[in-house]
Amino acid sequence: MREALAGCKERGIRKVFCESDSSQLIKAIDAGGKKPEIFGIVADICELASSFDVINFVWIPREKNVIADRPAKLCLVEVEAFMAVN
Repeated sequence: MREALAGCKERGIRKVFCESDSSQLIKAIDAGGKKPEIFGIVADICELASSFDVINFVWIPREKNVIADRPAKLCLVEVEAFMAVN
């Protein structure tokens, strides 16, 4: 989500609707980043969110997010593999 928001900001998009199947992430964003285990990422997301005229964060069930879930998991595997090599 952080990278998607950064991309929207770079492209000058002013209205954003964010959906995530991570209830932990959505709750942390709604709480303003008070969850220490993901504080850095949530703080970045909250900072980026202030760049938009309109922004909404909504939780959706994983079954409704299959198209985004698979590429996101593949990216995590690639990052973990890269970090293990370096």
